[in-house]
Amino acid sequence: AESHAAAPAPESLAAQRPPSVVRVAPLDDPPDVTLEYFALRGLGELPRLILELTGIPYDSVYHFGTGVYKPYAPFGQLPVLRDGPLLICESGAIARHLARKACIDGGDAADKARVDMFFELAKDLTSKKSGIHDPASADGKRLPPPPRPPP
Repeated sequence: AESHAAAPAPESLAAQRPPSVVRVAPLDDPPDVTLEYFALRGLGELPRLILELTGIPYDSVYHFGTGVYKPYAPFGQLPVLRDGPLLICESGAIARHLARKACIDGGDAADKARVDMFFELAKDLTSKKSGIHDPASADGKRLPPPPRPPP
């Protein structure tokens, strides 16, 4: 049996180490879908959750600070999804593609519109959440002041 020594854990995302691949599919049946993102939660999390929820077999490639993805990633950024010959970037486009692929994007035009509406609402809420943590931000100034504790 072949033995592989474990690489030391990276100390940061800027670590100069090759990407790590996690297969979420049978080893004898390589998946058509590969999701690439940094080794953290962020814009790659929604596509990863869709893949997990729907049971689509996939490989997950976790990148560190090497930038090896820049030459092939559209716009030179992550996340990137490979689905057979198709290469997609932008987390919203990836999430919508996966939803269509798994038939969870709505049953008719009205359902699809509602799915898009809630997707956009979630993006708006996510982009404005800094106001909760930073009252000096533009969004924080629009929030009511927090309630005062009783005396």
